[in-house]
Amino acid sequence: MEITPATKLVGLIGHPVAHSLSPVIHNNLYRSLGFDLVYHAFDVKQDQVAEAAKGFNALGFIGFNVTVPYKEAIFEIVDYIDSDAQVIGAINTVKIDKGKLIGYNTDGQGFLQSLSQSGYSVYGAKVVLLGAGGSARAIGVAIAGENPESITIVNRTKQRAEVLAEIINQYKNKELVKVDDSIPVDADIIINTTRLGMWPNTEGNPLEGYKLNENTFVYDIVYNPSETAMLQYAKLQSCKTMGGLGMLIGQGLRAVEIWLDESLPPSAWQIMTNAAKRGLT
Repeated sequence: MEITPATKLVGLIGHPVAHSLSPVIHNNLYRSLGFDLVYHAFDVKQDQVAEAAKGFNALGFIGFNVTVPYKEAIFEIVDYIDSDAQVIGAINTVKIDKGKLIGYNTDGQGFLQSLSQSGYSVYGAKVVLLGAGGSARAIGVAIAGENPESITIVNRTKQRAEVLAEIINQYKNKELVKVDDSIPVDADIIINTTRLGMWPNTEGNPLEGYKLNENTFVYDIVYNPSETAMLQYAKLQSCKTMGGLGMLIGQGLRAVEIWLDESLPPSAWQIMTNAAKRGLT
């Protein structure tokens, strides 16, 4: 791919970002679809997030992604916030339009798309969310719109879980979400939204010590490693499992559509998936 002065720029900010697959999957997609666009990851220190955003604007970037630990910090920096991101209270995608920064959150959409691509649904299910951070908020809000039977939040800090439960319940105007100290034994779907088990600290397993029902579907939003300690543990108890690669792809595709203001072809999913699998080997 030839880079010229006309080439559009997008990127990623976070800390750390050395492990990120986003540059690989995005740049492969752009080459495959003929987009004159380049994606690069930037490791940004906590006290330089606002300066980085201003720098992207000054350099003519059309947008950027935001990953941990800045999905909430960027909320205070953008000029406008999409309605879903406003409810979630966290941003993972920023579009720069005529010098203005517009914040979105595509994590929940990416999660639902990954389920759909694999033939799963949260409709009528008893869902358990492990964690109450930015990813849990995005996924919780998205799930709440798909008519599950219930959502239970299990988090180390109970107060934070209660805040999230209230946010989702108010958003849906019904008592859909509750907080528990432990994972209910009748859970249909368990979703880990924490960083436990993420590279390089791959030993973490939020299900350690739990006896799981073999009919429970276990989803870990961590994608590196592709099979976390939690998923290995669930498989040993005969549970069906899924890693976070699909969510990464789904949220990434939606971000590109926001930046370019156009829909991507169906082939985009497979292009990104193939690139991600190569990047993990």
